[in-house]
Amino acid sequence: MTLNSFHTSGNSPGPDRCRVGILGFGTVGSAIARRLTGPDSIPSLQLSHICDRRAREKQARQPEAPHGSAPPAWTDRFDDLLASDVDVVVEAIGGAEPAVDYVRAALLAGKSVVTSNRQVIAHHGPALLALAERQGRQLRYEAAVGGAMPIVRALGDGLAGDRITRIVAILNGTANAVLSRMDASGCTIDEAIADACARGYAEADPSADLDGVDAGAKLAILCALGFSLRVLPGQIELRTAARLDPGAFEGARLRGGTIRQIAHAEYLRDRSTLVAWVAPAFVPLTSLFARATGPQNAAIISGVYGGDITLTGSGAGGEATAVAAVGDLVVIARDRAAIVPAPVLVEPAEIRGLSDHKLAEAV
Repeated sequence: MTLNSFHTSGNSPGPDRCRVGILGFGTVGSAIARRLTGPDSIPSLQLSHICDRRAREKQARQPEAPHGSAPPAWTDRFDDLLASDVDVVVEAIGGAEPAVDYVRAALLAGKSVVTSNRQVIAHHGPALLALAERQGRQLRYEAAVGGAMPIVRALGDGLAGDRITRIVAILNGTANAVLSRMDASGCTIDEAIADACARGYAEADPSADLDGVDAGAKLAILCALGFSLRVLPGQIELRTAARLDPGAFEGARLRGGTIRQIAHAEYLRDRSTLVAWVAPAFVPLTSLFARATGPQNAAIISGVYGGDITLTGSGAGGEATAVAAVGDLVVIARDRAAIVPAPVLVEPAEIRGLSDHKLAEAV
C-alpha cells in the first residue's frame, strides 16, 4: 500500500485539514468525536471516519458535522479505515489485544496514530515508536497517562533539559475518586465505588484501578520518558487499595493526613537502581496529593536543575481523555511531516519495590 501524501500547512480550513478516523466509539471515542464536531471544534481537524464493530447500532448517536462539513463515514471493518484517506487514526478501543495489532497496521498503512491505550504503550511502546519513525509517521499518547494532566508532554518536551530523579503521582482518577469519597464521607469502599460509577468515573469492575494495574502501566511509561528506562508493568510492585475500610481513613486523620493511591518512581543513577511501586499511602493534609479529590490526578516531578515541578488535572472520564487526545491531534496537524525519533532506552540493573523504600508510608 502506498503512503498518503502529507502537507505541512494544515492549520487552514478547507481541503488541507487533517483527516481523522476514530477506531472505537465507546466512552473515549465518542467524547473525542464530540470535541471534533462540536461548537469548539478545531478548524485544522476533520473527523472523516468512525470505525466500530457495532457501527450500525452506534451511528444513531453520530455527532452532527460542523456547518459546511460532510458527516463522518461509518464502518465496522478496520480495513476500510486503513484504505481510507484519513491522515491520523485515533485508537480508542482499550486493552492490549488486539489494539496493538491495529496500531501497528495503521502505522504500516502510512497513518499517524493517537492512542489513549496505556497497556499498548507500556508493553509495546518502544517497538511501535521505532516503527512510526521508520514509516515517517507519528505515534502520540498523551491521553494514555493522566487524562487532561499533560504529564507526557511535560516529561518528553518541557523538562527534557533537566535530569529527572523522581516522579511521585496520583495516576488513576477512578481510584482517587473512590478514596477521596471514603475520606470525605466515611462511607465504605463499595459505596464509594457505586458513587464513582454513577458519576462516570468508574467501570462496573474497577479492580484494575484499585489494584494498581492501571497506574502501574502508566508509571512504566513515565519511567521511559523521565529516566530513559525500559520497564515493564509487571516489574513494578503493586499493592491494592480494595481492602481499605473507613477505619483506615480515621487513623490517617488522627495523624494529620489521608490516604491516596500513590505511584512512585525514583532512579538512583549511580547504582542504576529504580525504586518503583504503586500503593495506597499516607499523605499529609497539606500535600498536593491530599488536595487532589474526585477524579483528579496530580504529580510532583523532581529534577536536578529545575527542582520540583507540580502538575494537576482531571484524570478520569471521556471528556478529560479527549482533551489530551485532541491536543495530540493538533500537534500532528501542525506538522504532519514531522519525524519523531524513537527513544533509546536501557534496562536498570535493579528494580526495587515498596519494601525497599524506607521513606514511604504505605497503608
